[in-house]
Amino acid sequence: GVDCILRCQVEVDGVKTVWCAQHDEVTFAPAPARKYEPVSLSGYESVGIVRFLMGEESPSPAVVNAVEAAVAWFKQAQLHGIREEHPRNPDLPHGFDRVVVQDPDAAPLWARFYEIGTNRPIYTGRDAVVRYNLAEIEAERRGGYRWHTDAPLKLIEKDYPKWLGKI
Repeated sequence: GVDCILRCQVEVDGVKTVWCAQHDEVTFAPAPARKYEPVSLSGYESVGIVRFLMGEESPSPAVVNAVEAAVAWFKQAQLHGIREEHPRNPDLPHGFDRVVVQDPDAAPLWARFYEIGTNRPIYTGRDAVVRYNLAEIEAERRGGYRWHTDAPLKLIEKDYPKWLGKI
């Protein structure tokens, strides 16, 4: 299983990054899933993968390298100066909207999906069209999906340093 995880870690220009939310079961290449889950780097699912790898009792050099590469990618892929709000709106399918607002004091966030090769956050509705602005996604998908996360922050600031002390 660990070998499969290591084979799935996406490389861009020879540099290991993180993982896609889904991978092809034969080629291990990033793969799409639902229409709003495109081929991409995952700022959300990859956190769980890194934590799993850090749980290895005696990590191999390949596991150590995978974790270090992923943490480096998370540090580089942080989104600064924005936060996500969820204003109530009873006219929308979920009773609220999900909007990104500018906030220079906001803690870092990560997008759920990043475009491979550019690291731009991407958003996709049920039409499967990749967009670069959450506001362009239909309200049903904006409110019905988690588009940003702060989970990598704890990984970077607490879990990773603790893991480094153990290995």
